[in-house]
Formats: sequence, C-alpha cells, structure tokens
Amino acid sequence: MLYGAGHGWGALVPIQGRLHVAAYATPDPATVIDLRHSVDRIEALGSDAVVVGTRGPDLHFTPIDLSGLPSPGRSYVRAGASQGELRSHGFFYKPEGERTGLLGLPIRGAGRPGYEHLFAESAAVLFVRNDGLRFTEAGELRPHTEGATADGCRASCVDWYGNARPLFLRGRLFALLGYELVEGQVDAGRIVERRRASFAPGVAAVSR
Repeated sequence: MLYGAGHGWGALVPIQGRLHVAAYATPDPATVIDLRHSVDRIEALGSDAVVVGTRGPDLHFTPIDLSGLPSPGRSYVRAGASQGELRSHGFFYKPEGERTGLLGLPIRGAGRPGYEHLFAESAAVLFVRNDGLRFTEAGELRPHTEGATADGCRASCVDWYGNARPLFLRGRLFALLGYELVEGQVDAGRIVERRRASFAPGVAAVSR
C-alpha cells in the first residue's frame, strides 16, 4: 500500500513530498521515501508504481521500484505544467512488456490550483514512455477550440465527468479533450496527431 500527502484540489503551495510504502500483510514498518515534489497522484505501473506531483511550476513523474526494497527512480519533469484532471480516470497506463509501456495524463499550465479542473479545460494529454522505470516524453495531443461554442453541458461538461483523458483501444491511442476526440500514432518514437473528430456545436465533425 502506497500513500502520501499532496495538494489535492487546493492551491499549489510548497510541499515536501513523503511517500509511505507499507506491506500490509506483514508487521514490518512502512518504508518512507522522501521526494522532491508533492504526492498528488499514485498509480499502478504494472507491478511497480508512479507518483505524480508538483514542485514549483513543474510537474514531476517519479517511478517507484517495488520489486524489492521500495525505491524511487529518476523523475521525468514536465516544465511549466500541472495536472489537468485530478479524478482517477484522467490517468491511464498501457503496458507493453513486463516493465515497459505508455502512460497518459491530461495537463494544464503551471501553478494552477486543483479545483480548476472542475471548470477549466485541459491544455493537452501528455504521453510518457516507461522503459524499465526510465521515463521519457513521447509527445502530446492538443485540442482545437477555434469556432467552438458552449452547449450548456448537453454533450460535454468538465464538471460532471471530467472531459479529458487518454484512451487506448486495440493498439490505437486517443486523447479525449472536451468536445474533441484526437487520435495519435507513434512515428519514430514520438506521438503525432493522425486525425480528430469534433462534436462541438458549429464545428465540422471530422478533420483528417
């Protein structure tokens, strides 16, 4: 069991991150890992884990090796970013091997308080590659909002379901961003846009 403390839905303030890793089936005390960032999100990464948090204006992704004595790996840092979606379905990890895969997370600009995900759109879905607990950026997919008009939450609304998330389906990858579903593909190790569909009022449905 992994647990810690972070910003939650509050404003971003300096926090010294401390992750606790407890083997709940044994009487052994929890292992305490000091991190250079807050502990705002903890997700499974196969049999390991990833902790996502902020330090100043930057977003950190730190792998946690759980194969033996729990230990952190080198963080991937996305400068000038914060989480765009704090609910659990905003994150997804697609394993490709025992310790390889691709994770996705909606992001927004730096220093944004957590509660803004209830009414502010995400700027992009960021994809990060895991290669043996070594993280590298794979790219991002962004929305096109030109010409879109709000429909009063009849088709899409940030608040009631969190309208940004990565999606992996039968070998394909997508980013749901508000009124758009954007498909990406891997080209020379980087994710690039392939096509998109929009269900926003007053916008053409498909762009190739």
